[in-house]
Amino acid sequence: MLNNVRFDLSDYLIHFFRDVDQSSTDGILFPEHARFNNVAESEILDSLFLMRCALRHHKIFATWSYRNERPTIYGRSPAVCFTDMPLAAFVQSSSQRLARGENVGRYAFMFPKAAMFRVGARPAIYGLSQDARERQDTRPFRVLETDLLPLVEQYRYVAYSIGDDRTIDWTHEREWRWPYRGEQSHFESDGYNNLVETLEEMPGLDFESTPISGMGVLVQDREDVQKIVYDILTLVDAEIIHRSMFSFVIPLCDVEQHGSIMDPGRVSELINEHSVDLAPYFSIAENRVDEINCQLDDIIETIFASAGHGPKDQDDGFGKSWVWIPDNGSDLVRALCASDRIIVSTEGRYLLDIADFDSFPEGFEEHYCKKVAQRLAAQYEVNATYFTVRNSLSCDGIPFYTGFHDDHPFYNRTRIYD
Repeated sequence: MLNNVRFDLSDYLIHFFRDVDQSSTDGILFPEHARFNNVAESEILDSLFLMRCALRHHKIFATWSYRNERPTIYGRSPAVCFTDMPLAAFVQSSSQRLARGENVGRYAFMFPKAAMFRVGARPAIYGLSQDARERQDTRPFRVLETDLLPLVEQYRYVAYSIGDDRTIDWTHEREWRWPYRGEQSHFESDGYNNLVETLEEMPGLDFESTPISGMGVLVQDREDVQKIVYDILTLVDAEIIHRSMFSFVIPLCDVEQHGSIMDPGRVSELINEHSVDLAPYFSIAENRVDEINCQLDDIIETIFASAGHGPKDQDDGFGKSWVWIPDNGSDLVRALCASDRIIVSTEGRYLLDIADFDSFPEGFEEHYCKKVAQRLAAQYEVNATYFTVRNSLSCDGIPFYTGFHDDHPFYNRTRIYD
């Protein structure tokens, strides 16, 4: 529609993440364990850390948006909140609010508005024609009388009042909300903040089951882009999302250098300039795939033939080991993915199983995984190590040994260390 091409309108909804101090009254429902690749070392959960947690779990978590220890989402459905501010307004507003000391995020997902409408997102309803009357028998939920607003629509309600002694005006947020309609056992009447053990249990908008394409990611700095692309590629390799789901990653430091981006055409150019092209990761030549696979087989057979092990190298218990190659953009990993020799675990480890070789020396799997990893690291100039679980044969078992430094994009860590 031609009338929608205006500097004050947007084709996208933005969901941003803010820093959260878990020791404050603004703390959020967040489990002690968010997988071993997400390491919270501070009570301050910064916005990049939280966004990567959401991305890796391919889910935006639905909440009740507490304020002063009361939910601001009405009805019985927690929700995911968005703003439909244009990109230029979001950049300007977030910068100004941060300068004033307000807690707002500069890390965000951008969703095509039409796609979100199709999956159930709707604009907020600011105020009602009558005074909002809350029922008193629905705690901990905040439920309005249904003659004012049907229960199924109450997640959209936002209090609004101007022109009297008390002004309540959140219309500047231009909010949209998506209601979570599934299992809500963590929000039963015995408490708002029932602890969940893992982020998998958190209700939310799951990318795996949501047919959306053309999404984008906003980050603050250029060095953040590599981390986000790493996470996206991992989800694609694990066949959790389609590679068309995410189209661009924009560092806001670049946006601010451009000056005004109020023109919708300039926003489109900016998105195109920062597009994420995953195609090269999936277009490695067949002869290169064959070459790398032959080289790998030779390396493994040569190491096995050397019989370079002794009693001290024997595995010390029931379990399994793999060669772990975390550099998911390398030719080595791309070739092994193309030939289905790589397992991508739930936590995003790229694992090579060497136990299928006839000459594999039983009882020394971890020892030889280390040796193969060392050769691969030297020959292909990649990070390569071993990964072992004990008392399990599953690559999703509890890690026992990993032998890998934690400064790689595989690890998502809080910026602050307590």
